[in-house]
Amino acid sequence: MSAAPLELTKFVLSETVGSVLRFPMWWYSDGLLRLAKWVVQQLNYRWRAYSFAIWIKNLFVPMYGQYDWSGRLVSFIMRIVVLVGRGIGLFFEAFAYLLLTFAYVLTPPLALIMAVYSLTLTLPFFG
Repeated sequence: MSAAPLELTKFVLSETVGSVLRFPMWWYSDGLLRLAKWVVQQLNYRWRAYSFAIWIKNLFVPMYGQYDWSGRLVSFIMRIVVLVGRGIGLFFEAFAYLLLTFAYVLTPPLALIMAVYSLTLTLPFFG
């Protein structure tokens, strides 16, 4: 009867310690891979949402059926402006995803540094 609580305690401690030791390996392997796949998926979605392919395909097609030179020129310039604006928007979104990835990578070491620093401030014998 007394072996069961001891075995349970060993199991809980080994799982807890094992989880703590496995966490960095998961964070920087599977977790980072999942984040990278998600970022690529989101950027692909934004590329499709901005519909760059359609805007480029119709770059020389006059808008509103204006087939004269001024209509073609205004349509071309307007589409270039729209493509540049959407490109800038996509660039900033990609930059935000890059910052998110850097934050993901730096979170565990910074949390550990902050925890150790906090302990050194609160415990008198580290003073």
